[in-house]
Amino acid sequence: MQTATSTHWLTLSDWTLMAVTGPQARAFLQGQVTCDIRELTPGESRLGAHCDPKGRMQVSFRALATAEEQVLLRLPRAMVEATTASLGKYIVFSKAELSDETGHYRLRGLCGPDARKQLTEALVEPATEPGQWVTHDGGFIVTLDEQRYECWLTEAQAEILDQHFGQPTAGNTQWRLLDIRAGLGEVLPQTQGLFTPQLLNLTRIGGVSFRKGCFTGQEIVARLHYKGKLKQRMRRLSAACSDPDALLPGTLLHNGDGKKIGDLVTAAPSGPDTCECLAVIEDSALEGEIQIDHTFRAEPLSLPYTVE
Repeated sequence: MQTATSTHWLTLSDWTLMAVTGPQARAFLQGQVTCDIRELTPGESRLGAHCDPKGRMQVSFRALATAEEQVLLRLPRAMVEATTASLGKYIVFSKAELSDETGHYRLRGLCGPDARKQLTEALVEPATEPGQWVTHDGGFIVTLDEQRYECWLTEAQAEILDQHFGQPTAGNTQWRLLDIRAGLGEVLPQTQGLFTPQLLNLTRIGGVSFRKGCFTGQEIVARLHYKGKLKQRMRRLSAACSDPDALLPGTLLHNGDGKKIGDLVTAAPSGPDTCECLAVIEDSALEGEIQIDHTFRAEPLSLPYTVE
C-alpha cells in the first residue's frame, strides 16, 4: 500500500531514450529544437520540443549532453517512431545520427521523502536543483524535485538497484500523475502537431530560448511570444472519472453549452473516482462549467508556476 510518506522504486516503461550522436550532434539540434543546446553544460538538462515549420510541436523531450558528441533525449516510448521521422528528415544533412537507446538503458523512478538519502546510500548523491543531473558508471540520475529522481541506468546498474530497493513496481501511472502535478505536459501520438510550445507552457519552464537563434518553427513561435496574445494555455484539472482510459490525449473539452473550449494533454488517476489531468483550455472558460468528452465534469487546480 502506498502512502504519502513511502518511498517508491518504479519502472518507467512508458518512456525511453534516444540519442543524437556525431561531430555535428549539438549543432544539428541547435538548429532544430526550441531549447538552447549550448546550455547543456555538464550537470544541466533542458526541456524542449521539435516543431514543424508552422510552430506546432511534433516531439517533446528532456535533453542532456552525455559527451561533446552525444545528446540524450528522454521522451515517451510511443513517440520513438515519430521522433525518428520528425528529426530524421533533417539529420541526413548533418554529420550526426539518431538512434533508439531503449536497449541500452533502463528507466527507473525513485520518489518519496527519503528518496535522496536512499539514492545517495545506494548509488550516488543526486544533484540539488531540479533539472540537474549526475552520472555514475554510465548511468544518469536526473533531479526533478527534492523528492523525485529519474534514473537512466545501464542494465547492470538497474539489476544492482533492483536488488537494493526490491523489485520495482509498475510506475507509469504514478509518475505521470507527478508530472501532471509538476505541470509537465508532453506530446503524444494523439496530440502530435496540435500544440505550440506556448500552449503547453514550455516558455514558462525553460523549454524555449528566444536568444539562441533560428530553429524549425522559430518564426511562428517567436511571433506568438512577442506579438501574440494567448487566449488559452495548459491548466491542471481534477475530473470526476473512475476510468482513466476514457481520458485520452486529444479528447475535447466543452463548456456547459456544448462549445469546444480545449484539448486534453494527459491524465492519470488520483483516487478511486477521480483523475487529474493537464489540458489546454480557454482562459475565459475557467469560471464556467468544464466537461471532458461531454461526460466528465472537471474543476481547475493550481500549477506550481504562473502561466499568465
